[in-house]
Parts: sequence; structure tokens; C-alpha cells
Amino acid sequence: MRRLSVLVLISLAGCAGTGGGDCGPDWRAIGERDGRINAGSQAERYAARCNAKVDSAAYEAGYAEGFARRP
Repeated sequence: MRRLSVLVLISLAGCAGTGGGDCGPDWRAIGERDGRINAGSQAERYAARCNAKVDSAAYEAGYAEGFARRP
């Protein structure tokens, strides 16, 4: 029983970190990071995952800036 309780606590702790830094408010910085790693535009995924409105203009501007700085 103790083992099950520990497993449940670990699982819940992992879920607590979902979203986090990827859910705004600095959508330009998030877009810039995605552009640097050439992740493709993730704005729609962030909106669904974070259950929030993404500032698409800021995200896309950041993405373009990050993509331009790729090595």
C-alpha cells in the first residue's frame, strides 16, 4: 500500500509541472525559443494545452526572430 501511495504522489508531482513556462505570459520569448530550435509554430498547441489565448502576433514575431538567429 505504501508503494502505491508513493507512486501516486510521484505521478501527481509530474502533472503539477505541466504547462509552466510554456504557458505565457511572454509569448514573444516562447516563440523565439521555438524558432531557434526550428520547432515549427506551436501557437495552436500552446493554446490548447494551456487553455489560454496565445498572443499570436508576439509569438510569430519572436519565432521569426529566433529562426533568423539559428546557426
